[in-house]
Amino acid sequence: MTLARVLGAGYLLYLGIGLLRSHAPAPSSDGLPATETGHSRWQAFRAGFLTNATNPKATLFFLAVFTSIVSPATPLPVQAAYGVWMCAVNATWFMLVALLFSQPQVQRTFLAVGYQFERAMGVFIVLLAVRLGWSF
Repeated sequence: MTLARVLGAGYLLYLGIGLLRSHAPAPSSDGLPATETGHSRWQAFRAGFLTNATNPKATLFFLAVFTSIVSPATPLPVQAAYGVWMCAVNATWFMLVALLFSQPQVQRTFLAVGYQFERAMGVFIVLLAVRLGWSF
């Protein structure tokens, strides 16, 4: 367990320092932050889907939620309904996020201040790593 904590604290520290190094994007010719384009909708969907589908944190989170709600006595149709419900809620959330971030004004604002959010998260993650490291 100590090894897992040391490795976890080290990884969190690595992530936090990387976020602290975030900087403002270079402005484009119109003075606004540059955006990256060139991906088709299918490529963007596929990349997003594969990123989430292969994310072990998401899998473990939903497994933890599912196992806290479902018991061995829960009927199979109810278990299936829970699974479908969780998939539908997750898909709806990501569709709403995609719709929100596909708006040009939201994109410009996020690109302009997103690095500040990353730095703030970097501070939080470094503090979390220190707290985890302090618990040895």
